[in-house]
Amino acid sequence: MAQLFATLTCYSMELTPPSSSHWANSLEQKSLSARMASKARLPAAAQPLLARAWKLQQVLQSHKLCWLVAAAGYGKTQLMAEYARAQSQQQAVLWMSLDRDDGSADKFLRHFLELAERQLPGIATDALAHWHLTQQRGEVDTGGVLLLWIQEAASFEKPLLLCLDDVHALQDEHAWRVLSLIIEQLPDNIQMLLTTRYLPASHGRLHLSADIAWLNETQLAFSDEETRRWLQAADVPAVERWATELADALLGWPAALRIWLNQRPAHQPPLSPSHIARPFDDYLQGEVLQGVAPSLLQFLCKLAVFEQFNEALLLACLEQPDDHALLHQALASNLFISAQTSHPGWFRLHPLVAQRLSQRLPLQQRLQLHQRAFAYLSQHQEPVAALQHARAAGLTHEVADWVELEAEAILANLDIAGLLAWFEQAGPELIEASPRSMQMAAWAWLLTQQQEHAAPLLQKLQHSDLPAAELYALQGYSARLQGQLVKAQQLCEQALQQLSAQRYSLRILMSSTLAHLSLSRNDPDGARLWNRYAQDVARQHRATAMEALVQYDYARIELNRGNINRAHQIIEQALVLLQDSREPVAPLPRGRLLLYRAFLLWLHGRIEDDGQVLELLQQGMADASRAHDTAVCYGFAVHAMRATAQGESDRALDWLDQAERLMQSWRVAQPSYDWLLLVKANVWISQHKLQRAQGCIDEICRGQLCHELPSPEVFPMLPGLAAVTQARLYLIAQDYDACLAQAESWLQHSRGSLMNQVMQLVRAGALQSRQHPDSHLIQSRIQQLLERQGIQMDISVWLPTGNAAISYNEEMPDSVAQLSARELDVLRKMAQGYSNQEIADQLFISLHTVKTHARKINVKLGAKSRTQAIHRAKEMLLL
Repeated sequence: MAQLFATLTCYSMELTPPSSSHWANSLEQKSLSARMASKARLPAAAQPLLARAWKLQQVLQSHKLCWLVAAAGYGKTQLMAEYARAQSQQQAVLWMSLDRDDGSADKFLRHFLELAERQLPGIATDALAHWHLTQQRGEVDTGGVLLLWIQEAASFEKPLLLCLDDVHALQDEHAWRVLSLIIEQLPDNIQMLLTTRYLPASHGRLHLSADIAWLNETQLAFSDEETRRWLQAADVPAVERWATELADALLGWPAALRIWLNQRPAHQPPLSPSHIARPFDDYLQGEVLQGVAPSLLQFLCKLAVFEQFNEALLLACLEQPDDHALLHQALASNLFISAQTSHPGWFRLHPLVAQRLSQRLPLQQRLQLHQRAFAYLSQHQEPVAALQHARAAGLTHEVADWVELEAEAILANLDIAGLLAWFEQAGPELIEASPRSMQMAAWAWLLTQQQEHAAPLLQKLQHSDLPAAELYALQGYSARLQGQLVKAQQLCEQALQQLSAQRYSLRILMSSTLAHLSLSRNDPDGARLWNRYAQDVARQHRATAMEALVQYDYARIELNRGNINRAHQIIEQALVLLQDSREPVAPLPRGRLLLYRAFLLWLHGRIEDDGQVLELLQQGMADASRAHDTAVCYGFAVHAMRATAQGESDRALDWLDQAERLMQSWRVAQPSYDWLLLVKANVWISQHKLQRAQGCIDEICRGQLCHELPSPEVFPMLPGLAAVTQARLYLIAQDYDACLAQAESWLQHSRGSLMNQVMQLVRAGALQSRQHPDSHLIQSRIQQLLERQGIQMDISVWLPTGNAAISYNEEMPDSVAQLSARELDVLRKMAQGYSNQEIADQLFISLHTVKTHARKINVKLGAKSRTQAIHRAKEMLLL
């Protein structure tokens, strides 16, 4: 060993002979020390607006290693550094930032060992000495060096977290092989994090390892919920408006969000992302495009005009023989191009990157490319994409005939947002040029519940030569939205009898409307018959988007019957149908399916599904917002109910306010989203503000009995929810006679629905408060029935016992104020079944602190144990 150390002292960083002075003071050694210090330095700790270390903590609970593979600006380095700091008390942290100096295998291995030894003395002593010895002999014994390091690291006294940043710097194949060997032989006491913009070489069997997790742009992008919280933390006004706009423009790209926030004028409203060009351009040039070959950059600028493309489109429009090689070069370099899983063979360039890069081309060239794209796509059964390029090229009169010709396919695809945008650009003169154009525009407005826009067109169409059956279809659908159910039934049946087979999209819409009308009459069997007919027509004409929407209606019919498990299966099948489609999927059907799936999972009430519920809400609300679909209200409602169940009523009300503002900005008719008032009423009830809750119910009923209320197309369970909410309010207010009367009235006029079973639970609560001998039996049977159907939600959160009830004028003490924010965090983790140590790990606090909080919680809630504290918290609606 002495000889090895003697050899080690003979070599500097650059492997030059020793100078006459002591090598520790040599210029080479100073350079080595400075470089190693720089490589070992974690990024400066900035106070993040949003802590995200939990993402890595969650992954590393079940994996030894995690790759963060994403393009520039996704916060990979900051996230890894945030996690490393949080773990520094439990694990020794070894940090290495890679750069081009680590390019060769020998240098990478040498630098890695030097850093390890300098940061954690004794962890690489033998390995580093062996590196020098074998290098002196002419060739580094890489395998032997790594085996020595593995042995030393395995025997290290403390668990180790190894962090390698910017791994894409390893351009040498042999250097990449060294890294692969480290990963493959990683000791059990080491966890590893790696960040890279792309994988510089083939990763081979690494993808087969169950010990390795992969996080990409999808997982690292800000979710819609994270964006909202981030905007709130930054005190940005009009959070919902900006969250929606930023979601569409930036897709959760963290760097772009930060640039946008930094450009916010002092004491003024923020600017739209489209109005902030220079900072985005500077970032792209400095962080993304630097070093990109001119030929590849020019190719990217042309791709940016299309934004979404496949190779056939590129071949037809670019007439560039090397486009295949350039595309795969761009994909390998991860230059913000992603494959579209919903449209096999197609790719998408990030919309902000596409916007900025396309501006580098002359306007005339951009218009020419859009025109070529329209010409190609209009001839290849891609009417939606063709319409988008026609709009971008400024084509209106030139494509009006084509729009009429493709009207059926465009409507069946359900790209309503694209239709609305094109009609807005075309203007009223072109819309009113023909009955077919007016008909298409009217359907676009009606399907987004914007009747005030559709009404003038319907008036003009009555005096046009539009076929009577097609006019009946529009009038029937409009009558349905206005609550004129008898008129809607007659018109839709007339339309369906007279429509030609070629107008399959209208036949599907009429059948679906008739199914909704049957459901509103408490006739689920009739609803299913009409729904099955719509499904047959959609399948006959291979109208995938329409078929998915029909499946969505089928799921709602089954849920109304109380078959939640069956409804969930139907939604899953419909999502698979869209995923397997070869056509581009419009956001409207996909958004509805994702939101309803989230709604059903929330009804299931399983704690382990909560993360999936949030992910589905994020995706579904983004799609629904892009489509201007009022089904987005399902997302807001589930968010509000989740927040209420967690004791965050103010946040729940904020979600509902955001939904109302969004509907108003879309100019949606109020009856289409009035049902959210019932969600708000339940939030007020949970806050024990019963007069406000009654005001919401009265605004919905307007003097009608609950069973007389119309069932809106978006939320057909409105009458049942109104009845249950009113009965729940009476129960909480200790007006048991009124509660029982409300329950009996509803149960007398309704049959076999999910709301009937929930009403039975409310009724059992009232009977229990009056000490009825059968109340517990009724409650137990209904609870078991709900559980068999898949609903495992803790109903006691919404239906507390009579002991917890209060009067209209009596306000419950502000229990939330008794517990601090951190104590509430600990309480919720306790309710989820986590141990004290697990709570400490998840909240990044010490075990002693958790025990202190638990002790204070017991004192404040008057409990003697954890179980008693949780039960008491539920009674006080803190959980």
